[in-house]
Amino acid sequence: MAPTPPTLLVIGHDASPETVLVQSGTLGSWARERGITVLPAVAGTDLPDPSTVDAVAVLGSVQGAWDDSVPWLASEIAYLQRAIEADVPVLGICFGGQLLARVLGGSANAADGRHENGFRTISTFCDAIDDGPWMEFHFDSFTAPPNSEVLARSERCDQAFRLDRHLGVQFHPEITPEEFEIWAGRWTGTALEDRFDELGITTAGLRAEVAERAESSRVRSWRLFDDFGVRAGLVPADQEVHA
Repeated sequence: MAPTPPTLLVIGHDASPETVLVQSGTLGSWARERGITVLPAVAGTDLPDPSTVDAVAVLGSVQGAWDDSVPWLASEIAYLQRAIEADVPVLGICFGGQLLARVLGGSANAADGRHENGFRTISTFCDAIDDGPWMEFHFDSFTAPPNSEVLARSERCDQAFRLDRHLGVQFHPEITPEEFEIWAGRWTGTALEDRFDELGITTAGLRAEVAERAESSRVRSWRLFDDFGVRAGLVPADQEVHA
């Protein structure tokens, strides 16, 4: 009898489950290649008992992980607490990394000028994460939890931490051209797009760079996800492939 594939619950925000699959980007393609079943879910809806999945990933959001007025935030915090209590590994990306830091005893904060937008290089202190460039798009940041291992920093903020089997990152390793189009569709014609001159970016320029870097981004993101997957028990160490 064939073993049951491990399951990865991927939580998105203000999206349909179908959109969450697109937003999972290279995380989704990595999981499929490694034989992991991806279960898309949306914050604020009924989520499966965390003890019934093998790992949880939390994606980005336009909301603040520090903002307790967000209607679904309290329930998501409670869910991650339950997952951690059940010893289910959690991967947090951007907003997800900020929320994971908060739940584990660190903090999530408005960036106060420490925002980063576009591809940036970072300083790294582990083999699983190279210095990039990685896609950044955040106006909030996190302070790594006490007793965690800080794996990467930029000049402006912590970029990655590990605590036990949990991993939080500030950047977007999962970015793909398809995911970028979801971002662009959401900011086109909004006050955020009006700030792009100030931020030194354009939609066209970001789109072109995401496309140009798609393969190199995939390779480095899969290396990061392999490291998380082995530690989380999703990927046997003897089958780990960095490609």
